[in-house]
Amino acid sequence: MPNAKGGKKFKRGKKQGGGEKKLIYKDPKEDQEYGKVKRACGNGRFDIECFDGKDRLGILAGNMRKKIWVNKDDIVLISRWDFTTDSDKCSIIHKYSMDEVKKLERDNEFPKTIITDPTAEFVNFGNDEDMITFDYAEPSSSSEDEEDDEDDEDDEDEEVVDLDDI
Repeated sequence: MPNAKGGKKFKRGKKQGGGEKKLIYKDPKEDQEYGKVKRACGNGRFDIECFDGKDRLGILAGNMRKKIWVNKDDIVLISRWDFTTDSDKCSIIHKYSMDEVKKLERDNEFPKTIITDPTAEFVNFGNDEDMITFDYAEPSSSSEDEEDDEDDEDDEDEEVVDLDDI
């Protein structure tokens, strides 16, 4: 049966469904964790700050290559590699959109210390006692103080003339 709609590239996008996406949560049984991309290393590899406190090298899953673009500060779902002895490598299996990140935050899936907003740089934890304050008072020497005192006396001796009186 010939193609009545057009050229041979007509059916190229047919397999992609535009249906409703379901929010994917982490599965602790599958050794999955949430993470934030710190930087791209190239060749589908990324430095990821996982929400369990470790930094891992994340490798983009094969079904996501050339289809989904992962950038800095994206929130991703990773699957830890259980077949290796070191746990500093993982696979990136899903990238969350900003709407999905907000829903996950609302469902308390992320720890409170995680900053998901890429524009925010610092989080105030309310511990002002731990903060160190510095007093930047200029050191004074006796010769400089004497000169400043003389200048102050000269200013006091000058008579202030009001321009309205003239």
